Amino acid sequence: MADQLIVDALVRLIVRHFEMDPEQLNADSNLQHLGLDSIALAELLVVVEEETGIDVPLTDESMPAGSEVTIGAVADYVARFADDSTRAVLHTLAAAPADVDA
Repeated sequence: MADQLIVDALVRLIVRHFEMDPEQLNADSNLQHLGLDSIALAELLVVVEEETGIDVPLTDESMPAGSEVTIGAVADYVARFADDSTRAVLHTLAAAPADVDA
């Protein structure tokens, strides 16, 4: 099950960087159905790294890929690389209004 803190942070980042309605986004949201392809996923992971300090590899063989990737799957992947200090940043990001930079 996806870490809700990371899901919430990802939703904020997707809303801010891909201009989507936060009401349409949750852990089960399929990225492809949202119009986000593998390049957008890579961009999202770069944004996660830039905004949280989590070193998220783009070449790891366990990186989510394919037509069934959900926000929850991305959250699970990011969670593998998060530590206590980056979780504090995620908490701040997740709590911020979706349209405001954290």
